[in-house]
Amino acid sequence: MSPRHAYSDLLKLHSLGNAAVESQMAIFRDYLIEVNQHVNLVSRNRTEFVIGDLIYDSLAMLPLIDYLEGALLLDIGSGAGFPWIIHKIVRPDLRIVTVDSNQRKIEFQRSAARKLGFSDCQFFWKRVEEVNPIGCDFAISKAFGSLELICALALPHIKPSGKLILPRIAGEAASSEYAGFKFENSQEYQSSSSGRISNLITLKKI
Repeated sequence: MSPRHAYSDLLKLHSLGNAAVESQMAIFRDYLIEVNQHVNLVSRNRTEFVIGDLIYDSLAMLPLIDYLEGALLLDIGSGAGFPWIIHKIVRPDLRIVTVDSNQRKIEFQRSAARKLGFSDCQFFWKRVEEVNPIGCDFAISKAFGSLELICALALPHIKPSGKLILPRIAGEAASSEYAGFKFENSQEYQSSSSGRISNLITLKKI
């Protein structure tokens, strides 16, 4: 099964397979493949499969996150736009702040957002510790350092009772409490079309 068919099946499974979502997903996927030929955004080894699995992962974690209507989401170390772009396609009500220290990746995200017709997006080409406090409802960080490090970096940007969402490798243990946070839950989910299992950790700001 191609990765494109795999995530299309996932959209249908979660009742998200409407025409507008499918169309925007295809636009983003094709644009990322095109730009990745010239700018190293994701691995160029089997690029289409890599992108398919990144989309799959972003979709698979979405039903596990209790986004409020119009929630402000901060994506820390956002790279090529995963997972925030996929979440915004499915949930256009989300307001986005995206931070990455790589200028080309931020430029790609900004360009992709224009192509997809997104509104309510802010882009920061900075290290997250250089950004003024955001006051977000949710922060998410994919493959960005240790749990202790990302908690310390995210804490100033999350409003009281806001949540930090951390997609991690399966089996990674989470402490009951980190500085400024308390553990809320840990949920395993299938994060690739090949059956890879990951762990979604949710921490709540105290």
